[in-house]
Amino acid sequence: MTIDMSQFHGVFLEESAEHLDDIEHLLMALDPEQPEIEDLNCIFRAAHSIKGGAGIFGFDALISVTHVMENLFDLARQGQFNISQKVVDDLLVVVDTLRRLLAAYGSNEAVNWQLVADATEKVNNLLQPAAAVKDVPEQGFGFFEPLATKADNAAFGFFEPLPEATEDDGFGFFEPLPQAIKDDGFGFFEPLTAPANGDHSDRPEQTIPAAVQAAVPSIKDTELKPAPVDAEQKVLVERRKTDTDTSSIRVDIHKVDSLVNLVGELVITQSMLTLIGEELAENLSERLATALRELERNTRDLQEGIMSIRMLPMSFVFNRFPRVVRDLSQKLSKQVELVVEGGNTEIDKSLIEKLVDPLTHLVRNSLDHGIEPAETRRALGKAETGRLILKAEQKGGNVLISVHDDGGGLNRQKIMAKARERGIEISETAPDSEVWQLIMAPGFSTAEQVTDVSGRGVGMDVVRRNIEAMGGKIDITSSTGQGSVIHIRLPLTLAILDGMSVSVSDQQFIVPLVNIVESVQPSSEQLMLISNQQMLFLRDLYWPIVKLGELMQLPDAIKDPLTGILVLVESSRNRFAMLVDDLLGQQQVVIKSLEQHYRRVDGVAGATIMGDGSVALILDVESLADIPATSIN
Repeated sequence: MTIDMSQFHGVFLEESAEHLDDIEHLLMALDPEQPEIEDLNCIFRAAHSIKGGAGIFGFDALISVTHVMENLFDLARQGQFNISQKVVDDLLVVVDTLRRLLAAYGSNEAVNWQLVADATEKVNNLLQPAAAVKDVPEQGFGFFEPLATKADNAAFGFFEPLPEATEDDGFGFFEPLPQAIKDDGFGFFEPLTAPANGDHSDRPEQTIPAAVQAAVPSIKDTELKPAPVDAEQKVLVERRKTDTDTSSIRVDIHKVDSLVNLVGELVITQSMLTLIGEELAENLSERLATALRELERNTRDLQEGIMSIRMLPMSFVFNRFPRVVRDLSQKLSKQVELVVEGGNTEIDKSLIEKLVDPLTHLVRNSLDHGIEPAETRRALGKAETGRLILKAEQKGGNVLISVHDDGGGLNRQKIMAKARERGIEISETAPDSEVWQLIMAPGFSTAEQVTDVSGRGVGMDVVRRNIEAMGGKIDITSSTGQGSVIHIRLPLTLAILDGMSVSVSDQQFIVPLVNIVESVQPSSEQLMLISNQQMLFLRDLYWPIVKLGELMQLPDAIKDPLTGILVLVESSRNRFAMLVDDLLGQQQVVIKSLEQHYRRVDGVAGATIMGDGSVALILDVESLADIPATSIN
């Protein structure tokens, strides 16, 4: 019976990605002067695990690179190799190469063997700095070992005397190349006759180039067996393995999503039963009400438990940035200390994946535009090393994420001048909060020159759009000479929403609570007409009125604000007063995709099923916020 090994590829690739993350974090934290022996052991074991799994599936490129890494850390933990900052820098580049190889195997793409050769050569050069490749065409064409200056009949300067070499025997190199001739580069980077090991019927056939085989001559003969550890280390590893095996399991995210949908349906069914119970006779209703309250409590606990499975700590996002800050600060010749707070704060997995790009833009902007070079900071009386703080905390049903730098802060005059140059109208007396929002306009940038880091004016615009797409808000505070803080407010999950149920005609709508400021019944003195736009004047602020009934084409809806209720709503770009017939109450609803089951509707973010079985539309406040601006213009 044959076993289809491809069914295990996904698990191996996930585990290998985790091993690479561990290696990267350990390398970043490694003290080159006095490296911890346990850190070296952990890196060695992680590389060995990747190599072992790759051997099972025949992923030869991974075996090649991890084999030489394994050799390096084996020598390092035995005290026979000294770790330096250059070693750490080069190994981080090798880790990036391994990630690219994992991605290639995961997507069944052809492996770039040049990357493999470069990575193995880089590690080998670290291990044997004296064996750097030299360009000596008359002495073996610059192959992997340096050739001593000896006579032509002196075995080309190799360490051990070789038999008489001829032009067609490969010059006595480590492994003979089949049918190598002068004109084919002696088999460099060209496929050989034998395909790579492993069953990869759906992957392009490849072979290990001779250069890689020569760089790692013992791979084919290497027995993939567990790394040797002493008794104390073995006990520690076994204990960790046991703890890990008993405390967590791998579950397909689609199974979790299915559970979330099922528990959402259960909540709806429970609401229906509650409504039915209220219609029964009094003697039955009291007994049934007690049971339904118990059912409601248990359903709520079940819902929260299922939702918690989807929650991941923010450290899954924050752990990416030590490497980003390290590489970019070196590129910009700046000294920056990264501080991470609240890494244990949990947020929905779907939001975790969408947060990476916005936070990357914000971190890059802080490093490039915010934090000054060491010389400038010294002249201003600041510490030469700047501080960048990534912080996450939970407040109610939201997660607050902040990116704080102690740089020069935003320049109000520069931003205002750029706005006038681009034809953006803004009052000279506008508050700072409105001025700071200008940096998120499309194409807006105050950078004097465009670099590969920033300056094109697209980063902050992308940040705002991505955050708003997640139902979040973004605010900026800044102080000249003290730095800037960018605050992001996000819901804990995109599957459940806290909202206010409102009625318009015979329809129900859900307004997200995060956008509601308050609700009022206006007086005639508070209503006025400006440029054909009906406005509410309340507490020295003008609120454009949006009639939800007209927007949703409901003819029986209340049209006079004096007889209805105005719900004051605020988005990240605008504020307005929404006219509704009545407020029905606050409730938590399960979000259903309207676009997936019907089609996209302007001003609507989704739908939910109410307790009586009716469908209520969930309003998209961000898109509705554009309506007052359009009306006024």
